[in-house]
Amino acid sequence: MKRFTFIAAILLCCFFAGAAHALTDDYTRQQAIERSQVSPADEAQTQRVKKSGKYTEISWDQLIPASWDPAKVFDKFNLDQFEDDDPKAEAALKELQKLWNEAPVNPDMKGKLVKILGYVAPLDFLGGDELAEFLLVPYFGACIHVPPPPANQIIYVTLAKPRGGIQVMDTVWVYGRLQIEKTENDLANSGYSMKADAVEQYVE
Repeated sequence: MKRFTFIAAILLCCFFAGAAHALTDDYTRQQAIERSQVSPADEAQTQRVKKSGKYTEISWDQLIPASWDPAKVFDKFNLDQFEDDDPKAEAALKELQKLWNEAPVNPDMKGKLVKILGYVAPLDFLGGDELAEFLLVPYFGACIHVPPPPANQIIYVTLAKPRGGIQVMDTVWVYGRLQIEKTENDLANSGYSMKADAVEQYVE
């Protein structure tokens, strides 16, 4: 996770500083107000999945193949020499985005039953706050307030049926079978997909 945090920081500082929004306690409080109660059926399903013992907890670092170091993506760019209006900076940004979208996945993760902790970037709300699909991302604000991570750090999650109780940037555990599948949407490209067997709110 340290490697990726380092890369995310570079992205924000060097390329997208103007795109990041201020994330305040007011935002967190508003999300808490808007969040609906999880239905009894969804809660029962989550408990069944948790008690099964079939799901292995994984970290985001495990989704990155050992042969790919995100820090090396920046080796070819001399970032210190770029000015804001430098055409070379724009070209470098486009190349970096291409490399980010094509970030390789870890083939060893294909088909594994896993649980992973991340943040919700919704792709649709079906009336009220019912959600059917979202991107799971490793850091707060990704794809919404700040730039997306590499494709190998994004999981496209679909639910068997729409459910409430999940809001933008909620922290959740997602349980399901991880698949290697590229998807593209308006928010970001993802390298993995998962049909969620359960989604559980994270409680500190």
